[in-house]
Amino acid sequence: MAFVLTTSSDVHCPNQGKVTPAGQSKLTVDDVAVTRPDGISGKSVAGCTITTSNSTKQCSTVTTATGAASKLTVGGSGVALDSLSGATDGSSPGLSASAGQSKLKAV
Repeated sequence: MAFVLTTSSDVHCPNQGKVTPAGQSKLTVDDVAVTRPDGISGKSVAGCTITTSNSTKQCSTVTTATGAASKLTVGGSGVALDSLSGATDGSSPGLSASAGQSKLKAV
């Protein structure tokens, strides 16, 4: 089991770039909307510390986000979990998350 991500969860690139997920208000944890992977894919990355040069590119957008619950869904899609992985359009393309809540887990 993994913790469910919300709009206040820490979703980031490997270089401290932050992503602000879109929420699904039908399900909340401590009055904060949960998110699904489609609420993270396509979102902007702010604050990536890589400098764009001839050989590097700063993360600016999430290209993919995977890691949804199979049994807990909102609007027909699984909620995002803190086991999330994904990619950005930057030189260090990884994506990871920390739920920031310990009340709701899912598989």
